[in-house]
Amino acid sequence: MANYKIVISGYYGFNNAGDEAMLSAILQALKGTFDSPDITVISGNPKSTAAAFGVHTVPRFSIPGICRAIFSSDLIISGGGSLLQDVTSWKSMIYYLSIITLGVLFRKQVFLYSQGIGPVRYRAIRIILKHVLNHVDAITVRDKESKGFLERLGVHRQIYATADAVLSLSPADLSIGKKILAEQGVPEGRKKIGLAIRYWNHSREWMDQLKAAVQRLENENHASVICIPMQYPEDEMAAESMGCQGDHIYVLNQDYSIEELMSLIGNMDVLVGMRLHALIFSALMHVPFLGVSYDPKIDNFLALIGQKASTSVQHMDEEKLYNDTCRILSEGLAEDDWKNVDALRERACENVQILKNLVTHKEEN
Repeated sequence: MANYKIVISGYYGFNNAGDEAMLSAILQALKGTFDSPDITVISGNPKSTAAAFGVHTVPRFSIPGICRAIFSSDLIISGGGSLLQDVTSWKSMIYYLSIITLGVLFRKQVFLYSQGIGPVRYRAIRIILKHVLNHVDAITVRDKESKGFLERLGVHRQIYATADAVLSLSPADLSIGKKILAEQGVPEGRKKIGLAIRYWNHSREWMDQLKAAVQRLENENHASVICIPMQYPEDEMAAESMGCQGDHIYVLNQDYSIEELMSLIGNMDVLVGMRLHALIFSALMHVPFLGVSYDPKIDNFLALIGQKASTSVQHMDEEKLYNDTCRILSEGLAEDDWKNVDALRERACENVQILKNLVTHKEEN
């Protein structure tokens, strides 16, 4: 499997740590599977992606460039993350489906890698999704809800329920995050509560309740609250706009690498997260966590380890969030929860084995 030409499509080049971690996990898997693979990533910031990952790149909206890359490739990978859903934007879903369709039309191998699929609200898009995915070579999804959705939709290709590919990454060195926290003036000797939030629905109500819970956590628990930006600068601005006041509430205001973010989260005593991959980084770093739901993908991930979200942006409950955080700060997660995390990590590694089997089967034929 030498010199395989591979094109990867996803939400890359937008400073979203979860998606960049997904790309890192996919590249790690590919380099362990193929001999000297020739990889091209479709990116919103080609120069940044090329520099960070050492790959060829093509601009996200360069139609001629994308067509040339796909036409000369052997394999198209679509993944991972929540690419195929129309809640954020139906236009982006059509975009990703178009790239998959090009791969099918050019008779390339097309592999959906660890995707979270749905919700899809529009009937016309569901019809398009069904027909396109019935022509790809293999599909892995990160949760059983995505698999069930595709099966109900009428997708007859083999669908494998694995786990988010980011769970296959190795943990980061804790000293990296410890140094950043010291530079930001976060004192030792206090409990550290990580907070990973984002803007959602332009509503102040849920944010005001979250603010009240955060200030109580800082005041009543001898704790430092550290707001960690998983997408910079958007998440920093969301944390600032929350308007928390306290001597030990810190808003980190830099664009951190995947390794730095993982290490920062690894230095927390508990992580409260809206961002899916903040929760996943926490799981990787063996830090207790609880989720604040804004999207089914949060609930789906938590369900895989036997948890439920503490609260949601639709029905934010300050008192429950405060009490749940205090409980986990005191008790941590149950042993069975950590066993479920370990099982998920093993399932995340299945993505690359399924891809290897796909490519090997083609070569044998």
